[in-house]
Amino acid sequence: MARVWIDLAVRLWRIGIPPLFLAMGVTLGGGLIGAFGSWMVSQGPGDPVTTAYRIRIWAVAIAIGGTLTAFENLERGLASRALPMLLADSFGIIAAYFGAQWGYWLIRWLVGV
Repeated sequence: MARVWIDLAVRLWRIGIPPLFLAMGVTLGGGLIGAFGSWMVSQGPGDPVTTAYRIRIWAVAIAIGGTLTAFENLERGLASRALPMLLADSFGIIAAYFGAQWGYWLIRWLVGV
């Protein structure tokens, strides 16, 4: 019984970690580089927190591999009643959302807002 739970935890780890860190990295990089870019074109110092807030949804879309493919997989899982595939895709999307939010919180902490 314990082996089943360990296998499940390892599988969830492999499914959730890449989208989480990918979305976090896109949010962090987009916020910092976007603020630097607005400073470079003489629009004043950009606000990385605002930029990171606006880029979160795009970070999630990038992390799940595009907006349509993940939702098509969810639709296939619902149509074929494949619960494991449905849960795996849902977990990946939730991990991506959490990663984008985590990146936003990290930028807020770094900037001191």
